[in-house]
Amino acid sequence: MEVEEYARIAAAEDDHWWYRNTRALMADLLAPWLGTNQRILDAGCGPGGNGAWLAEHGRVVGVDLSPDALAFVRAGRPDTTPVRGSLDRLPFETGAFDVAVAITVVTCVPDDRAAIAELARVVRPGGAVLVFEPAFRSLRRAHDKTVHSLHRYRRHELADLVTRAGLRVQRATYVYWFLAPPAAVLASAERIRPHATDQAGSDVERRALAGTFARLAAAERRYLATRDVPFGTTVAVVATKD
Repeated sequence: MEVEEYARIAAAEDDHWWYRNTRALMADLLAPWLGTNQRILDAGCGPGGNGAWLAEHGRVVGVDLSPDALAFVRAGRPDTTPVRGSLDRLPFETGAFDVAVAITVVTCVPDDRAAIAELARVVRPGGAVLVFEPAFRSLRRAHDKTVHSLHRYRRHELADLVTRAGLRVQRATYVYWFLAPPAAVLASAERIRPHATDQAGSDVERRALAGTFARLAAAERRYLATRDVPFGTTVAVVATKD
């Protein structure tokens, strides 16, 4: 990912509704496995905002292959220890962590099976792994290229990857159902006009739709407290190691 994209994420991730809601979802899904004094891995941490909140539960290590991403972590996330490394060859001992999270990062690894296997390896028995990844290849857009996204998954596909890595799936659901219809429209429009950009759409979302999306996201979280969502723009899987 280019440094400009990391800068954009770093500027938005504390306040933008998607990042705030994603952290709330992470907390909900991981609640049974979060305690105190834990060893926590933020895999593919980027600028560090998605995992920094986990510092209230223990020591957070953020690993990323990009020196640019780790520079943002050092500058803005003092409670996260930055480590350079690749998700498919993590520089940690087996069982080094109690919890590992990977938020829209397995999608960027050519060998996604190896990436999931590494997450499983570095978590101790009884520990938990949470992955959030983009859903449905039909929703692929120009933005995927911008963030170097290589894969999109159906729920059963990501759950199968996790199971083959030796983890036990505790929850697998789609999230962000309300983004799926506009995402489908934009993806179709880009296929018709492949040189169009999505910048205007991003501006509209920030100015006019952010409040609406935040309210829909909160309603979805309440729904997810007891039920899975049958479709959405993202797949969330939480799994444990026996």
